[in-house]
Amino acid sequence: MSESELVDMFGVFIPKLRNAIKALYKEEQVKPYEAERTIKKKDNLYITVYNMEVVLLLAFRLNSFQARAVRRELMERISLDHKPFEVILTTQHPFSS
Repeated sequence: MSESELVDMFGVFIPKLRNAIKALYKEEQVKPYEAERTIKKKDNLYITVYNMEVVLLLAFRLNSFQARAVRRELMERISLDHKPFEVILTTQHPFSS
């Protein structure tokens, strides 16, 4: 998705979006070379687009009405066809017998 599409979807201004993306990079949650691509459009116009991982991370980082709606939709779709699961943690040391 492009910057303008992300701004529209999340209901934030460009500086807030850019700061959130920079924070993702700074915290190394995603690498810029994996997360973005520059596409050449007509008339030598270049636009940067971001992959789905960035979109998902931004949905949980930004705090706007639209971002909350995206999070709710994501959670509904994830839980729609999946049964509840359980995570079992053990305290056994990996080198003990």
